[in-house]
Amino acid sequence: MADHFVRPALIGMSTRLPFLWILLGIFGGLETFGLVGLFIGPAVLAVVLAMWREAAALADIMPERESQA
Repeated sequence: MADHFVRPALIGMSTRLPFLWILLGIFGGLETFGLVGLFIGPAVLAVVLAMWREAAALADIMPERESQA
């Protein structure tokens, strides 16, 4: 039982992912890829979250550029 709470906390600190995302990544990865999914699931979610943050930052910058032109 502790493994389901300690591992997400350890992974979450290094990837800056919210606890719930890590937990869903672990369970989804295990369901989809088996034991290897334990590591692939959170990694995929980290990439998705990084892309989301980058797109949000780009969306914040774009209206400022258009108003300056």
